[in-house]
Amino acid sequence: MSVGDRARPKVTDAAEAAEAGADGDDVAGGEAEMVTLPPLPDGLLGPLLDSAGEALRRLPPAGLPPAARRLRAFDRRGLVTPTARLQLRRLVEEDEDLLAAAAALLLGRADAAALAAAWEEATAAGGDAPLGLVSGTAVEGHLPLLASVLAAGLPAGFEFGLGLVVAMAAVAGRESDAAGAVRAATAQQGMAEEAQRRAEAARSVAEAEVARLDAALRDERRARRQLEQQAADTAAGVEARRAEVEDAAAEADRRAGAADRRAVAAEQRAVAAEQRATAAEQRLAEAEQRAAEAEQRAAEAEQRAAEAEQRAAEGERRAAEGPGRAVDERATLAHVARAADELAGWLHRLAGGPPSRARADQASGSRPAAADESARRPPPPPRRLPSPTGRAAGRRAPVRLPPGMLQDDPAAIAAMARTPGVAVIVDGYNVSMLAWPDVSAAEQRERLCDALAEFQLRFRCEVTVVFDGAEVPGVRPLRRRGLRVVFSAAGQEADEVVVDEVMFRPEDVPVIVVSSDREVRARAEAEGATVLPADALLQLMRR
Repeated sequence: MSVGDRARPKVTDAAEAAEAGADGDDVAGGEAEMVTLPPLPDGLLGPLLDSAGEALRRLPPAGLPPAARRLRAFDRRGLVTPTARLQLRRLVEEDEDLLAAAAALLLGRADAAALAAAWEEATAAGGDAPLGLVSGTAVEGHLPLLASVLAAGLPAGFEFGLGLVVAMAAVAGRESDAAGAVRAATAQQGMAEEAQRRAEAARSVAEAEVARLDAALRDERRARRQLEQQAADTAAGVEARRAEVEDAAAEADRRAGAADRRAVAAEQRAVAAEQRATAAEQRLAEAEQRAAEAEQRAAEAEQRAAEAEQRAAEGERRAAEGPGRAVDERATLAHVARAADELAGWLHRLAGGPPSRARADQASGSRPAAADESARRPPPPPRRLPSPTGRAAGRRAPVRLPPGMLQDDPAAIAAMARTPGVAVIVDGYNVSMLAWPDVSAAEQRERLCDALAEFQLRFRCEVTVVFDGAEVPGVRPLRRRGLRVVFSAAGQEADEVVVDEVMFRPEDVPVIVVSSDREVRARAEAEGATVLPADALLQLMRR
């Protein structure tokens, strides 16, 4: 039975009313006139639904349906969520006792009673009085209270009054939409102007950066030309030195030839002197002495020439080895850079965070090209931690579920949480946004950590909660006794951290993952974990 279809007895006069009061069975057995009200949005029935929630908490839980018992456990903030509102309205439409109790609570309020009396006076006065009352109530912002009073009390002319309320709410909604459109257009204009300002600032920064890069390029070209000039000057010096050595060697050869010729002439003179008299022997001895000295000088000249040639060859060898040695050093540095980058990739897979290429380049001293080449190599596959009990890979220890119990039943979840050695991994924001959608992210973290700390103390199991954003400004460390709080690294989603928490636990450790995210559930189940929805854990923690 809906709020718009409530039945009320049709009584014609006071005598019939008295007779009806004296004989309740006749009234109950008579026909009732069904009154159909205009469809009312949930926003106009807010006070009536609030009174229904209060009445639901006052009713005994024994005779309530399951949906009503669940709503009965909600507090005021829990009852204002869209899902709770929808279920509460359904209960009010189906349960006449709950509707009557809610109407009694609402009409017992002073402001509601005043509006009911004002409506009776307006309908008694007739004319524009009802319209004036609805307009004044709309100006004061009490249209939902007036609609709830008319729907709960069903006074004379309540159909006309609810029609006026719906029409007035529609007009107010259109005016609010128009005002919102104007504010949105103004905000968009401001955003466009701000975007233009930022674009101009970015262009100025880009122009400054281009100018800086042009200056750096000119400096680099100037330095390169200087290095080329120095290399050319060095090569010219080596070539000049080689020419000098060759000239010295040629001069030594010429002088040695001259000495040889003088020696031959001396020998010839000596032979001629032998044919002469004894007096020429002295001249021959002197010639032989001069020839010996010439031969000694020729030998010294040849030795100097050989040393000069050796130095020239050594200089040419060093000049030839210089570029090759630089190439070898660059190759060695590139090899070291590749090895360092591969090690960083392997450590990244173990640590669960992206490798820092800048730190690897800085530590190895490699060139950017070598770092880019090693970065294109795929990282090694993740390694699963070995099981101390020797369990076969891919077969994780199961979570204990009592026979005949459903997995999402709070009692079954409590039994699973008491599995020996179980690890519970919670997808933080997936649970907190379902439990407390109307508070900030920081307040959600605090509340969820408090509840999980109590959960860990209650079941004495390992509990880990994973949140997004290790680098979010203003996030203060969260510490709870018995609770491990993990934040994902910058550029990494919490879903990956949740799955990694499962992957890097030994397979003899049973794991429960709490998340309603479809991808997290699929990947965690593939790793052998038992996955529970977020609302199942919330039901257990609220018991």
